[in-house]
Amino acid sequence: MKKVTAGALAVAMVLLGSWALDAQESAQAQGTVDFDIDPEIAGNDADSLGTVEDCYEVTCPSANCTWNGSSSFDDVSDYNIDIVVSGDTQAPTTYAASLNFDSNKVHIAAPGTDDLIKLPGAFSLGKALPISVSPYLAGASYYMGEGTEGDGTLMRIGLDIGASGVVTFSLNAAPQTAYKSDAGSHPITLDSGRLALNDSCAIPPVGGIAELPTVSELAGRNSIALAGIAAAAAALAAGGWYARRRLS
Repeated sequence: MKKVTAGALAVAMVLLGSWALDAQESAQAQGTVDFDIDPEIAGNDADSLGTVEDCYEVTCPSANCTWNGSSSFDDVSDYNIDIVVSGDTQAPTTYAASLNFDSNKVHIAAPGTDDLIKLPGAFSLGKALPISVSPYLAGASYYMGEGTEGDGTLMRIGLDIGASGVVTFSLNAAPQTAYKSDAGSHPITLDSGRLALNDSCAIPPVGGIAELPTVSELAGRNSIALAGIAAAAAALAAGGWYARRRLS
């Protein structure tokens, strides 16, 4: 994998920015490309997608996760996720993605990370790995030629795990995240994904739900309420009788 200098990366980001500025004209003729995070990569390739999960629970250590529970980061890829694309995925000439992550739980490892899946042999625009501070900015570009068309994996991200819990991965908007083909710059939509490390994907309710009373509790409350109504009615009746007696 070829790496470029920080200066070249800056130039590439300027180019992506210029594409974003002229996208109001050129992207009108291009279909939308949807960027998503798939926390379970089975069935994914450059031109194919398995089921894209909103959240995936993984137990570590296991056959899929090599993290042994240690809190230390060692730049070992313990688990992989994918940045995937779908929609009008014409053969790309350049793309970029800016990935947000919880750096207290995961880092981006050098082993396992590949930002050239749709552009094999291209120049990588990614930051030097490992990455311990969010976001991770990566991408690839061909000087000439084009990559692999079709819905599929854009980049595979190797995660160095350092803690259990739920990690939410999201992408920053254009121009940090972008997709360009020979037809021009494409408008994009962005989706996030979650990875539950020794944890559950379930989202706990906010504030909870009040416990409903039992049948016996309802019966008791109804009896008290009825007794109160009866007492009130008797008091009103007595008051009316007394008032009529004074008037007579």
